[in-house]
Amino acid sequence: MHLSAHKAAHREGGFTLIELMIVIAIIGILAAIAIPKYEDYVRTSEATTITQDFHGAVTKVTAAEAQAQAGVPHTFATPTIAAPAGASIAITPATISAGGTPATVTLTGPTSTAVQTDVASMLTAMNVSAASGTTDTANVTANGSVTYN
Repeated sequence: MHLSAHKAAHREGGFTLIELMIVIAIIGILAAIAIPKYEDYVRTSEATTITQDFHGAVTKVTAAEAQAQAGVPHTFATPTIAAPAGASIAITPATISAGGTPATVTLTGPTSTAVQTDVASMLTAMNVSAASGTTDTANVTANGSVTYN
């Protein structure tokens, strides 16, 4: 009787190889599902940030044009904005004044083709005609009208 009690105590002490392999297989399946979803999430997040930054820059330039027409010139402290995925947004000229050159906001596209495709579709959804290349431009005139190229 002492021998069978010793066997029972020894058997409850750990996991079998098959149990460990089942756990590893389950972790592998979960990782195979989660990693691509995470990469999609990151790509969509980068595209959303780029699109919102571009739209925000156009809005700021439109407000600066209105301010300039009221006689108060506006200078952008950082006329170039670094965006995710290698994209950048540039505002030219850096100083907007009444009667000056119409302002231009240029989005130089992300280095990732997947992010670039998402940005193009997001801009299209915002009724902004996205360019076919890697550069989108918004021209803001003194009266506040915006045209996209």
